[in-house]
Amino acid sequence: MKAVALTAALLATATTQSFAQTAQTYPDLPIGIKNGVGVMIGNTIYAGLGTAGQKFYALDLSKTERAWVEIAAFPDPARDQAAAAAVNGKLYVFGGNGKSAPDATTAVFNQVHAYDPATNTWSLLPTRAPREIAGGTAVAQGDRILLFGGVNRNIFDGYFKDIAAAGTDKAKSDAVAHAYFTQRPQDYFFGRDVQAYTPATNTWQSLGVVPFTGRAGAAVSLQGNALAIVNGEMKPGLRTAAAHRGTITESGITWRNLPDLISPASGGVQEGVAGAFTGYSGGALLVAGGANFPGSTAKYGAGTLYAHEGLTKTWHSDVYALRGNRWSIVGQLPQVQGYGMSIQNGNEVILVGGELQGGTSSTKVFSLELNGNELKIKD
Repeated sequence: MKAVALTAALLATATTQSFAQTAQTYPDLPIGIKNGVGVMIGNTIYAGLGTAGQKFYALDLSKTERAWVEIAAFPDPARDQAAAAAVNGKLYVFGGNGKSAPDATTAVFNQVHAYDPATNTWSLLPTRAPREIAGGTAVAQGDRILLFGGVNRNIFDGYFKDIAAAGTDKAKSDAVAHAYFTQRPQDYFFGRDVQAYTPATNTWQSLGVVPFTGRAGAAVSLQGNALAIVNGEMKPGLRTAAAHRGTITESGITWRNLPDLISPASGGVQEGVAGAFTGYSGGALLVAGGANFPGSTAKYGAGTLYAHEGLTKTWHSDVYALRGNRWSIVGQLPQVQGYGMSIQNGNEVILVGGELQGGTSSTKVFSLELNGNELKIKD
């Protein structure tokens, strides 16, 4: 991948405001960002959307004094849970969900946008993902981008339209929620396709359908030709502890099950997590943080489909490492968090922003590095 930094031309055209905290290796974000997107191109991290609205920021790690710089704003309506990856020096953003206009209901988007750091400009590409992406993940492999998971557009959009139609009538809105949440995992039709997009030719390719339930908010990492998918939502409010690894070949992907994620450090049932951070360090696959509804697995196992009803969404700080075929807990994050951005930087996994207990957006940026059994956290 060609190294791209913020050039003098970019800085001349970008918003001039910068946000420096030079005492830190990774300065805090200027605003908290959760449910956004982030990638690394060359030595520069790019982050935006989610609670940043249309704003995007860049952090050049090659500089001695590091500062986040506000760059060109995203050109279309703000959105949460989009997917993004970088190929050949450009950032690509897929889908997400939000409002097309202030008075519109929440819906899933299906456009593809590209950002060029060399010119500090965005463009809307003449294409759409064959399977919409909201709550899914994108990873770069060579000159193409692989996309997996996410909600079903028709079901998701329908829920928000019905909620909007119910208005302030609590009985009607409760009935809509009850009908929506009392379905089996497979009845939400979460994405099971692995899609491949090649920007150079603006073409899509199917890499097949996974042999397990669709996921939203799964931790997805790619190393070489090995694609790992860990946990995530099987349906709204219900996670899974399952993990899988696919070997990518020219003819498709061959899947095998990995061991389930082990019990959390606090003990008890591993509910699985959604919105976890992930990446590779020290020869291990790291999965950190995320959120779930403790008690939902037991309720679902007892036959309750609305498994998270009455339960409290809980964020976590455990850092898990998969080495060989065995999970272990190697440390704790400085704070409970999930739904942020994971950036692979050599042997480090940089965590950018996220959501804290209760839903607050985080500004914190720090990295994880595993050396043997020692987890180093650097901010």
